[in-house]
Amino acid sequence: MVADPLVGQVDEKLQEVNQKIKEFYDKVNEVLAWVPEAFAHLIEPIQRGLELVKQKNQEFWDRIQQAWNQPGNSTVLRIKAEMWASEVANPIGDIAGDVALHKLDANVEWTGRAAEAYKAIVPAQADGLTGLKDLALQIRNSLNNLANALDAFNLALIVAIVVYIVGLVGAIAAACTVVGIGAAIGAIATGAGVAIGLITAAFTALNSYLDVIETEQTSLAQKIRDVGNTWSRSDRDLSDGSVSDGDGSDWRVNQ
Repeated sequence: MVADPLVGQVDEKLQEVNQKIKEFYDKVNEVLAWVPEAFAHLIEPIQRGLELVKQKNQEFWDRIQQAWNQPGNSTVLRIKAEMWASEVANPIGDIAGDVALHKLDANVEWTGRAAEAYKAIVPAQADGLTGLKDLALQIRNSLNNLANALDAFNLALIVAIVVYIVGLVGAIAAACTVVGIGAAIGAIATGAGVAIGLITAAFTALNSYLDVIETEQTSLAQKIRDVGNTWSRSDRDLSDGSVSDGDGSDWRVNQ
């Protein structure tokens, strides 16, 4: 499957989050290992703060996991969208052009009731083919819109993750002393909170847009099903040729 570059960027940033969290805990453990016995009472509030860090980090990953179970692939959606144009819409458009009455030999070579019935339904069938072309292009546009929505969502995820990373980097820099660890814990909690808020907002925006796309695609699916009911047909037996059966009533060669 073709890779989605934005999904790859999100994955890279998430790996960076894991690395920064590890660096933070390593730095805190390094500092606490040098705390003299006389200042042991300072460790307990830090430990409570570390529980907060653990909680916020878990909340962050819980929100990310909701998106990462089914990340989608906007690149593949765009490929499929262009296939609807190149392999469906364009060929149907060519056929619609070929079906025009002035391009058909039957329009000048044959007369009779069947010939007239045939000529009567050709324009409607050409219009039907043009409608199918338009429908295929609508499907292409719908798939492209869905791809754009996924791209916007993944970009929002990247922004949220970067915000958290910035908080982690600041926390690592601050956690050089016992006093600094308290500020570092606050930086992580703030960064995680902002990131979680951004992810939640991204989910809300995506879900709202997916509702629009779902309605749009339901309508398109109904139009596809309706094609069989609206396709123009003749009530005459167009296969009854007077050339072969001699009744002289349906198809006659135009002299």
